[in-house]
Amino acid sequence: MRRALGVIISTLVAGLAVGGFALPAAAATGDEIKNFTIDYNVTADGVLHVKETIAYSFGDTDRHGIFRDLVTREPYVDDDSKDQKYEVSNITVDSPSGAPDEFTTETFKYNDDRDESLQIKIGSADKTISGYDATYVITYDVRGALRHFDDHSELYWDATGDGWDAVIDQADVSVSVPEGVQKTQCFQGPHGSTNECTSSVSGDKGTFSASRLARSDQMTIVAGIKAGVVSNDAPIVVDAPGWMERNGVSLPALVGSGVVTLAAIAGAWLYSQRGNKDQRYAGMPPGTFPPDGVAAEPVKDDLAEDQIPVAFAPPRIPVAEGGLLIDAKATTTETAATLIDMAVRGGVRIENTGNDQKAVLLNPAVATAPHEQALMSGLFPTLQPGSEVLLRRGAVGDHTMRRAHDAMIAALRAQVKERAWYLRMPRAGGGKVFKSGTGCACMAMIGFWVVGAGLAGTATAAFTGGLGRAVVIAIPVIAVIVAIGVWIAIRGRGQRNPAGRAVTDQLIGFRQYLATAEAEQLRFEEGEDIFSKYLPWAIAFDLADRWQKVCERLVAAGRLTPDPYWYSGPSYYTSGWTAGAVSSTVAQTFDPPPAPASSGGGGGSSSGFSGGSSGGGGGGGGGGSW
Repeated sequence: MRRALGVIISTLVAGLAVGGFALPAAAATGDEIKNFTIDYNVTADGVLHVKETIAYSFGDTDRHGIFRDLVTREPYVDDDSKDQKYEVSNITVDSPSGAPDEFTTETFKYNDDRDESLQIKIGSADKTISGYDATYVITYDVRGALRHFDDHSELYWDATGDGWDAVIDQADVSVSVPEGVQKTQCFQGPHGSTNECTSSVSGDKGTFSASRLARSDQMTIVAGIKAGVVSNDAPIVVDAPGWMERNGVSLPALVGSGVVTLAAIAGAWLYSQRGNKDQRYAGMPPGTFPPDGVAAEPVKDDLAEDQIPVAFAPPRIPVAEGGLLIDAKATTTETAATLIDMAVRGGVRIENTGNDQKAVLLNPAVATAPHEQALMSGLFPTLQPGSEVLLRRGAVGDHTMRRAHDAMIAALRAQVKERAWYLRMPRAGGGKVFKSGTGCACMAMIGFWVVGAGLAGTATAAFTGGLGRAVVIAIPVIAVIVAIGVWIAIRGRGQRNPAGRAVTDQLIGFRQYLATAEAEQLRFEEGEDIFSKYLPWAIAFDLADRWQKVCERLVAAGRLTPDPYWYSGPSYYTSGWTAGAVSSTVAQTFDPPPAPASSGGGGGSSSGFSGGSSGGGGGGGGGGSW
């Protein structure tokens, strides 16, 4: 598949400014991959687990590490008006050779955003590689990698990609699928090459091997899967982006109409700054309540977050209530935080087998709040200790996990309403749309403007052929729509009364503590597992990764136990499924199941067993050093 030669990043903000180009650092001359070993494991629900072991030899000694590019979106071969996506998640990186293995990810888009790649940049800008050789192990999951046919499914995949700035001396691939690989095919060379490489079925696995892949060469593998043993085996097909391209609108025209739109919605912007303010107790410090019997007048909240003092402990409320109160949103993040809180409190054990994670019920009585009971009943209908549930997104048509989430959120909202923390409750299904009124105004403006202008322009152009005129005519109408949309969105985040504002201040203060405290500054009793105690809150505040890094230093100093008591599996801090991964994996468990594949049939494009070639499969990408 195609790899980015350049990355166009266009940022359309309130001023509708235009960004520039960004390119990864070039690899050193003489770089080579001595051995590229890839293990693919296709699960029964269509997820492709990938483990790449890359033995990299650098051309000189001033390199910091490598980067790996993965194709995540490209035009759909069967329909040029559609795009095909590959959802990459759960990325981990390790270096058995001891090279720096910290990594960052960045998404690059090009070809009018129809092509997209995810770059995993491994290494440290402050360190260079010792010597010339280093080994990296990259693992990740992919959804949308499979293709469906009436008589079989298949993995037709550009394993190495053709975008490496290094030659590949040896590439070896193994594929495991439910009920064993049925047949194999392998291609190597430049894009479109039909030169075959070695492939065979050994036991239940498919094995593939290729040698001396030059730059711009790649290895493409095909593994046949028995019909019906894998679900979700159809591609993820989406509409192509970019109404500008389809309607012939230029960027200067958009900038001009954007300026007019900004002026037209000034009233909406002012409301986003001054309207719908919370109330707080007059004369009381943030986060405090007036003494019993003392009345405090409610006044408009004009304090900024940096004026709220740090709190060293959360308020004594369930973590899900805190998650809803602090940002007016109740999503799968709150569900994930609640499940981990149940584990920390001894109601559930989280088991990690390496390939799968599951929750095992230990003591249903730990769930005391209505929303906790709703979640436990949804996950474990019998409430029998020993019941277990896999922490994975439901297959097509399986809404069990989503119903458990919905029941919990409904109970949570009822609890918060009963607490009387709001003059007006946040809108169900998401709370406030953006983190600030200004952001809400800008983004709602852009969204309504683009959609409205596109629709109006298309209709007018059908009669007059003048899209520019259509856009100019649409501007005043769109400005009114945007103003209404901003008003609805800002009001949708609810309005806290003084009591709700006081508790929110406590939450903000504690979030600041988790976001800034270092290991030596943490306050906890000897023998107390402070990591587990505050992990649910770190998940709710989107600070799970940072919280783990801070506590990991306490583990290294011998002040915390290496493995949390509620976790069972490979060593917690080296398993690759820790803190942030716990949060994302559990949260994704409660996402709606994928939509059924259309009955049009056929899968992604052609079969790799009939007319296949190098570069003809999904995936691809490349990499190099920096």
